Amino acid sequence: MNNQPQRARKRPYYGWTIVGVMMIGGFTHSAETFPILGVFLKPITEEFGWTRSQFTWAMTIGTIAGSIVAVGAGRLLDRYGGRWLMASGFVVLSASFLLMARMTTIWEFYTLQIFSRLFHMGVLSTGMMVIVPQWFIAKRGRAVALGNMGSRAGGAAWPLFIQWVLSISSWRLASAVVGGSALLLGALPAAIFLRRRPEDIGLLPDGITPEEAAKADADGGRGATGRRDVSLTPRQVIKMRSFYFLTISFSLLFFAASATNLHLIPYLTDQGISNYVAVWVVTIWAIGAFTGSFTAGVLSDRLGARWLGVGQALVLAVGYAGLMLIPSGPVALAWGLAYGFFHGWSGPLQQVMLADYFGRHSLGAIRGMTWPFPALANAIGPIVASLVFDNQGSYLPVFGAFVAMSTLGSLLLLLAPPPKEQLAAGQPAGA
Repeated sequence: MNNQPQRARKRPYYGWTIVGVMMIGGFTHSAETFPILGVFLKPITEEFGWTRSQFTWAMTIGTIAGSIVAVGAGRLLDRYGGRWLMASGFVVLSASFLLMARMTTIWEFYTLQIFSRLFHMGVLSTGMMVIVPQWFIAKRGRAVALGNMGSRAGGAAWPLFIQWVLSISSWRLASAVVGGSALLLGALPAAIFLRRRPEDIGLLPDGITPEEAAKADADGGRGATGRRDVSLTPRQVIKMRSFYFLTISFSLLFFAASATNLHLIPYLTDQGISNYVAVWVVTIWAIGAFTGSFTAGVLSDRLGARWLGVGQALVLAVGYAGLMLIPSGPVALAWGLAYGFFHGWSGPLQQVMLADYFGRHSLGAIRGMTWPFPALANAIGPIVASLVFDNQGSYLPVFGAFVAMSTLGSLLLLLAPPPKEQLAAGQPAGA
């Protein structure tokens, strides 16, 4: 008589299929991130005679546009799920890279990159942040970390692949292959497998049974890790100090990371390090981020994402200081591994923090409310670094500013207790 519940519980939980789709999509999604675009920077600017600022402005404009789109995209994700929204985003990404392989003018480049960055930042990045947390509570950290590992794997594989294609052919062929991959690995799996929430297909978060859910309710809504699935509304959230401190902290970290990611290869080659070694630094960085992403997810289930975030931001500040002192290729490779490991914490920790702080049911809308500011920082960081380089011939002043930004980001996380703890204690939301 007790065999039926056991058979039901052995059935694979569909949430892990969602994680798998996000892993595959993340691999493709990473092709539009700054470390990979940084591999294209020198070949394209040298072929057309553009400055680094001209190259970067296209991403800046597209990223700003994407930050505006994210507000509406987040609400659509809450209401309809990510199936067709994500599939559409990958189709645009695919078309942009395929057409970029045939471009001949700067206006074509701007048009394609603006649309590509708009959907990358406004739709795909928003979906990547909110889809997996909708399916998990107690296992949220591990699930989010696994979902992020696809983008980390892409960060390791794409630079090596693109550099190899450059050595035997051209950046145009590399762009065309990226475009085809976005269609096959991004759009198709999203259209076939994505669903909105477990409740939509008769399941519960983490794949638990109704009996286990009833026990969790009896324990005050807490799962095995002590997380409470208390969903707050956007109107509640905008009255909370933690919402603003998290947003500012994420923005500061995005500003520094995006500029470093895009300009790392040009910076290293300017220091006399070969293109081959510089690309390997990015690859080692991505491998470090791959392991760091999973580590952060597992640790967040045990220690809490907030305290890990405080420590991570401080370590990144040390990393930016160290970047200014790199004397050789071997040291650059060691720096890339260490920096990548701790930078890899960012995605999982931010996803888990938002879901832990504010709950699942309005997570898309809340993410859409926060995302314009980190996205704007993500857009401004690279162009500021470009302008500083074009005017002073050095990135060092920017890296010094990144040390201060990361330190401030750590302090803001320290001052942002989870609002659900405040509500449980009877404190006012804005306390």
